Amino acid sequence: MSLTRNTVRAALGALCAVALGLALGACGRDEPNLEEGKADFVKNCGSCHTLARAGTAGTTGPNLDTAFQTALADGIDRNTIEGIVHRQILHPRVDSVMPKGLVKGEAANDVAAYVGYAAARKGQDSGQLASAGLAEAKTGDQIFTAAGCAGCHTFGPAGSNGTIGPSLDELKTQAGNIEPGKSAEEYIRESIEDPSAFVVKGFADAMPKNYKDTLTDQQIQALVQYILQTGG
Repeated sequence: MSLTRNTVRAALGALCAVALGLALGACGRDEPNLEEGKADFVKNCGSCHTLARAGTAGTTGPNLDTAFQTALADGIDRNTIEGIVHRQILHPRVDSVMPKGLVKGEAANDVAAYVGYAAARKGQDSGQLASAGLAEAKTGDQIFTAAGCAGCHTFGPAGSNGTIGPSLDELKTQAGNIEPGKSAEEYIRESIEDPSAFVVKGFADAMPKNYKDTLTDQQIQALVQYILQTGG
């Protein structure tokens, strides 16, 4: 979902007439599901993109609040933004790190609708929308998925093969060699709560910095134990 302000401006002329059709015309339901869209966004896109209402702070891709702020101020409506996002999901730029078809079908419609709703919108989600995604994840595997970890890390038990961050396979036995003086549990917890404290050589400091604020202590502990018990 590699959107920049220039991308948005350049795309508006070509997409304004068809944006709403792209977002809704292919949808099998009468209305997109914003709760599902938020959960899928957090899971698949949040590790790379910042979107305040979704509680994500990824930095690999553009900040979606910033990317659409000016367009909204210029009078572009949210249905048009939804269409632009939907098209970017289906057809990323050639030079984009975002894979084509990251989400598909109704999921793509739902994600586009949620971004169209949430981008640069002040305040916080409420009701059922507030609990979508991370807030409802309880077990370690649920949290790993909802937090977007699979998008960046290879981890066999989760069936993930991300390469933006280091592989988590064998982490339990190798953590002491990665950051001397740290136990595996200490290293994993530090990586979640303060990811910039130690960055593995060869990888960028791209991990979201807000997990300590968006995850509860119980969720962090569940995630640490999930990686410890199944990784390595």
